[in-house]
Parts: sequence; structure tokens; C-alpha cells
Amino acid sequence: MHHLSTEGRRIRCLAELRRIVRVGGLINVQAWALEQETDSRRKFHGTDVLVPFNAQPKYLQAVAKDDEEGNGTSQSVPLSTDGTKGKGVAQMMAEQYIGAEFDSKKNLVVFQRYCHMYRKGELEQLCERVPGLEVMESCTTERARTFGMAML
Repeated sequence: MHHLSTEGRRIRCLAELRRIVRVGGLINVQAWALEQETDSRRKFHGTDVLVPFNAQPKYLQAVAKDDEEGNGTSQSVPLSTDGTKGKGVAQMMAEQYIGAEFDSKKNLVVFQRYCHMYRKGELEQLCERVPGLEVMESCTTERARTFGMAML
């Protein structure tokens, strides 16, 4: 839910969860919390932010590049993991993705991904807007808001 950028999408997500879970079933939703503990290293400057996502190269695919005629073709990346024969895999993959960066200390590809940070009570208010859902329990951990819903 924290990667959905609009309130309408969040409500549609909850409505779809309601649709696919049997009557009397339970749904557990966890999302990032805006309010963090005072000693937390996570500090957010608003409810809609970009946060770094570290991707290991083995989970990425080659990006389709246009050839000279404008046709999208997937180019294979020459893999060199020892660093002695040129660039490493992570650096080459970072160069293929628009907006990606290479973290040389961690040898990872870093993307910025959208996250909505939920204020206290916000998830419960969304749930109230979906007929047939009822919040059974709600809590905040050091990183996330969690709430359980029941199907009516």
C-alpha cells in the first residue's frame, strides 16, 4: 500500500482485498509510518517521498535498447565479476537503467522508489471508506503502521 501514489488507488487496493478474501476472513496490511521514534535513523520530510532501493544485479534484467532502426532489442551485458576486466556487473546494470545509480561501496544498483508514509489513523480512515471492511486491530511498530481487517 505504501507504493500506491493516490488515495483512489489505495482505496481500490483495499476494495480488491475485500473482494478476494472470504467473508469472515482476515487481511493484514503493513505500511511505512511517517512518525518515527526520536532515535530512528529514518526521518521523512513529508508523506510522499522517494527512498533508495538497493537492488542486487542478479535480480535485474537487461534493458531493451533501441537499435539503429529504432527497434527495441535486449542487449546482453558482458559480465565481469572480478573487476579486473573492466566494469563490474552492478555498475554496468546501473548504467542501463534510467535514474539508477551505482553504489561502489556496496556494489549495488540503487533506484529511488516512491513511498507514501502513513500518518497515525490514515490507514483506518481508508478502511472506513470500503464497505464490508472493519478494522480489528491497529498498531505502530518502530518502522510501520499495521492494521488487521476483518471481512463482514
